[in-house]
Amino acid sequence: MFYLGTSGYHFRDWIGTAYPEDIKPSQMLNYYRSIWHFNTVELNFTYYRMPDYHTLAAISRKVPGDFHFTVKSPGSITHEYWKNLEFEKAIDDLTLFKNALAPLRSEGRLGPVLFQFPWGFRPTNDNLGYLKAIMDFCTESELIPAVEFRHSSWEIDEYGNMLIQQNAIPVIVDAPKIDNLFGYRSIAGRGAAYFRLHGRNVDWFTSNGSERYNYNYSDDELRFFALDVIEFLSKGLDVYVYFNNCHMGNAVHNALRFREIVGGA
Repeated sequence: MFYLGTSGYHFRDWIGTAYPEDIKPSQMLNYYRSIWHFNTVELNFTYYRMPDYHTLAAISRKVPGDFHFTVKSPGSITHEYWKNLEFEKAIDDLTLFKNALAPLRSEGRLGPVLFQFPWGFRPTNDNLGYLKAIMDFCTESELIPAVEFRHSSWEIDEYGNMLIQQNAIPVIVDAPKIDNLFGYRSIAGRGAAYFRLHGRNVDWFTSNGSERYNYNYSDDELRFFALDVIEFLSKGLDVYVYFNNCHMGNAVHNALRFREIVGGA
């Protein structure tokens, strides 16, 4: 199955650049599904605040049919607790997070759970132990983790294979080739591949807010990704592709064009 969407759907700067000028915030997700015909979305607001059961149930009810949600882990788990190896706090937050995901799970609409670790998270023995504890929790909870690294020190086969052995999906990242950012590596988990396409803004580390993701992919760049997507699909894998170059609606326009390219190949 080919799941295509964007990293989030609720952005003010999409109004007039992707959404129509008169759209209401409450109409955005339905428009995303019924007009653009995306069949998945990556929920990123959960990184900033712990979601609750009722919020995710309400979001799920907005879109009918075969629509999948992937959900980003709270930032406390990926960006805070590892610094002091606060395993118990991480597991407590993971338990709250798992419980909040219950409506999506019960309806069969939950895709992978995204764990995006920061640039400062490096493959030390302590961090590997922390990562393993999170992966073990996901296995016990029947969650499928998708793990994204930001630092290039993780770019060796050993760590990708380690994630696969722990039933995780190594996230395929596209980002600028600068300052030891994790590079593009075409690798899938046992049953699925997960792409996050951030754009290639060379001012990544100095840009403010959404400007970091100010990039519009060319057709040639999209065709490069399409080759890997098509190969994974031919092997019977589920493939999730999310465009995160969300500034001024670029993610929408690139995702729509990407679907044409994959479909026409």
